[in-house]
Amino acid sequence: MGDARRKKLLEKQLKPLQANAVERVCLTLKKLTTAASTHHGSDCYAHTFIGKHLFSTLGFDVEVAAGFAAWRVGQSDGSVVAHVPNVTGYLPENTQGFAYHAWLLYGNKIIDLTTYQLRKKAFDLDAADGGHTDVDWCPDFLYVDQQETSSYKQVAQGNTGLYYYERNISVESKLANGFSPDPEDLVIAEIILNSANLTVIGPNQFS
Repeated sequence: MGDARRKKLLEKQLKPLQANAVERVCLTLKKLTTAASTHHGSDCYAHTFIGKHLFSTLGFDVEVAAGFAAWRVGQSDGSVVAHVPNVTGYLPENTQGFAYHAWLLYGNKIIDLTTYQLRKKAFDLDAADGGHTDVDWCPDFLYVDQQETSSYKQVAQGNTGLYYYERNISVESKLANGFSPDPEDLVIAEIILNSANLTVIGPNQFS
């Protein structure tokens, strides 16, 4: 059986994942990491692993992916947030010396639970290089078909709202042993997921 046919068969067998379930997981992570993440804005890997756990509790088996990504957040020339090698862009604090991004996959769908941080990333970029990044597009999350992604060149030269994701096995190998979620964070995340009206207060609010 060819890879394309096998992939289509697998997708048919997947339990439908509705956008409202992705939104629940995203809101949970947004509350948790905004309150307590020690690398807020540079914690995509934590988002993916905690997110994977939360999706599992909802009955969905998602896959962690890592590589390169970029988002066109505004129309001006410099309004691109990029995690791309050899490109001046956002370099998270805990990158181990190289630019990367992590996200989740469900069948042919990309799930990025970190795009709510794009405004912060643009702010940090501007603070570092003295530039000005217009942010007109900052979705809470992305849940999109992989076929809808653009190339990095298209994002760099295109219109607001374009995004680029490129999985890279070498990056995934480098990160393979670099992170494991804190079991306490997983427990807290489950509590938040199941308590929609819960207000989360953490050390970041007092820093």
